[in-house]
Amino acid sequence: MTTETAMALAIIGLVLLAAGLQRITGLGFAMVAAPFFVVMVGPHGGVMLTNVLATIAPLIMLPVVWKHIDWRRFFWLAPSALIVMPGAAWIAHLSPVGPLYIVVASLVILGLSTSLIVSRISSTVDGPVTKVLSGMGSGAGAVLAGVGGPAMAVYSVLSRWNVISFAATLQPLWILMSITAVASRWAFTGNQMPALPWWAWAASLVSIVLGIWIGGRVQRRVPHETVRKVVIGVAFVGALLSLATGIQTTLSS
Repeated sequence: MTTETAMALAIIGLVLLAAGLQRITGLGFAMVAAPFFVVMVGPHGGVMLTNVLATIAPLIMLPVVWKHIDWRRFFWLAPSALIVMPGAAWIAHLSPVGPLYIVVASLVILGLSTSLIVSRISSTVDGPVTKVLSGMGSGAGAVLAGVGGPAMAVYSVLSRWNVISFAATLQPLWILMSITAVASRWAFTGNQMPALPWWAWAASLVSIVLGIWIGGRVQRRVPHETVRKVVIGVAFVGALLSLATGIQTTLSS
């Protein structure tokens, strides 16, 4: 087996796992896939690959979750995310990749830790400022490191957002953000998509469909509180993987 084939098979396996998590929790695709993609195909190519594949999963999920989407929250979060993405792409173009990942991951870990502390207080934090900052954090994270989910995980904890509505509302948000992230990075860094064989793209698409189907069957059997804990857990794992990627990239440069 060639190195190219082994890498393509690893990507397909990660896509299957990430799509399943996406269906169960509403996020997780980029947080699981991006750190590994960055190591396998390089920083810019890994983020581009993540954003392209992260567009497909929510497109497939959208008809299934449509009735649960909270459009009021969506129209707060989406513009806030989109407005910062071109600037974040410019920063990504100018900044060293390793330190950038370390900064983003550290901020995510700090935000998640703070949100868990705040969640122990009985009050809910869900005003306009919280929504706008959460959207901006998600948009910036999607472009800088390929991960917009942690900021949304923080917001879900602070606002005590119902997990079904949370998972549903994120899907149209991911579609817009992934398309904007690809366009923004392309504008500043050019086409840096990895050269995968055609069968890897086809198998990745099949893996997304299969992962969503498996995730849907699992979701119906998992209590909502467990899903909420999984969301936070996946966000922490994604942040730690991004931090490790940043440290490795910095030390090897």
